Amino acid sequence: MVFGRIMHRCVLFLLLSAFCIGMPQAAVAENKVWVKEYTYQASEIDSKVTSRAIALEQVKRLLLEELGSYLVAETEARNFQLAKDKITVMTAGIVQTEIIAEKWDGQTYYLKAKIAADPGEVVRLLAGAKENNQKNRELDETNRKVEEALKKIKQLQDELASGQRSESRQTEYFKAVNELTWKEWIDKGVSFMSAEKYEDALNAFNKASEIDPKNVWAYINKGWAQNGLGNFYPALKELDRAAEIDPLNPWIYVNRATSYNSLANYGQALHDADKAVSLDATITWGYIHRGWAYVGLGNFTQAIRELNRAAQLEPTNPYIYTTRAWAHNGLNNKRQALEDFDKSLTLAPGNSGMHWGLAMYCALTGERDRSLSELAKAIRINDSYRQKAKIDKNFQSLWNDSAFRKLVD
Repeated sequence: MVFGRIMHRCVLFLLLSAFCIGMPQAAVAENKVWVKEYTYQASEIDSKVTSRAIALEQVKRLLLEELGSYLVAETEARNFQLAKDKITVMTAGIVQTEIIAEKWDGQTYYLKAKIAADPGEVVRLLAGAKENNQKNRELDETNRKVEEALKKIKQLQDELASGQRSESRQTEYFKAVNELTWKEWIDKGVSFMSAEKYEDALNAFNKASEIDPKNVWAYINKGWAQNGLGNFYPALKELDRAAEIDPLNPWIYVNRATSYNSLANYGQALHDADKAVSLDATITWGYIHRGWAYVGLGNFTQAIRELNRAAQLEPTNPYIYTTRAWAHNGLNNKRQALEDFDKSLTLAPGNSGMHWGLAMYCALTGERDRSLSELAKAIRINDSYRQKAKIDKNFQSLWNDSAFRKLVD
């Protein structure tokens, strides 16, 4: 079935970047820089490694708090008010902390670090993060664990200082410090995913899972990164491991549905999307994946029902409308398809996948100029689409076009 083959290819562009907190804009950022210093006084039990982990967490907090204070007015101006502490938590997965200088003298660990960010861009990414239920749940859980770890570290330091030294307390101490290191690698991975640097993200998530092999979010994120790389079978292995740890986490099945939809195994994708929704009926992505599965199965009317339900839950999620566009296309509703593509781009103008999907659609429907325009935008944001367009058969009608060749060569 020709349309089925087209849908198998088109599903990839949508799902590879799914769940990212945000995507980079094509424009050159106007960065502001925040710099902070922190000196950690090591306890008797601390090593260079534990001292660095604690110092890094503290200097990062100072930086994020300062950035958060600056952004409060920006977010209020854009009418999606967030508390300062929530902004601080959410920006940890958006911006990278860069170490400028560090020094260990055996007793103190000194760190100087900076954050360089375009405030307007961070606010835009925060808007996306605000609606990202998976990352919000993960951020809440991991931030709570870090807060508990910091309290535990202080408690154990006080106990050890008073002479209450034991092997079990030392083990507890190192475990608590490891929570800080685990969170640092998770934050790095999320920020890499936001920038579509999937290989770097996977490496960061691998580090996190090595530190804490029992934390489910490391494996969910590894599956997320593998999906981003197009490695769908390895993604399934990571997500199966996550299901062994916490079978009631609905985001395992949402991400697994991504893998199965991308492999054109629509029956299994539908099964996992159903599982996600049965665990949490408010998960928009469960309905999006149901929609994708029904499109792949050729049941376009049911796909639109599922996607309409998703739009009721989360009307600002752009992936709903790109998915629904293909469902409308299956019913030959060309006007509605284009309207949905345009709506997705209005919601996510800096998302390369959105431009790629519309470029593909226009190439298939014979709209040469619009296809080339959207393809150029996709390439400007993510250069990997240059090579993809040369081999993707959905662009075959343009392969001999001189403007197309100039764009991709």
